[in-house]
Amino acid sequence: MKKLMALLMAVIAAGTLTWAAETPTPASVDLQGTLGCGHCTFHKTSSCAAALKVADGKIYVIDNATPAVMAAREDAAPAKVSGTVTEKNGILHIQATKQEMVK
Repeated sequence: MKKLMALLMAVIAAGTLTWAAETPTPASVDLQGTLGCGHCTFHKTSSCAAALKVADGKIYVIDNATPAVMAAREDAAPAKVSGTVTEKNGILHIQATKQEMVK
């Protein structure tokens, strides 16, 4: 019985390691576009949020926008944002690691 349990545990551990190795980690991307309000300008969010519209027309909600980016969204300012992209409920989001205004 002990041998059977040990074998079962080994199979479960091997399967878990294989599954973990197959899970891709999101890659960091660099986006450049025009800021706007996710609610008022782009109609993607239920409340005001910073969002970036890129050249191909895609809109990314900036999940952790800085106060400067939040203020600039009202002026349709150009910006660069780097970070990891995810999709939540059909809306693209970027968890920004770098945010800067383009002059």
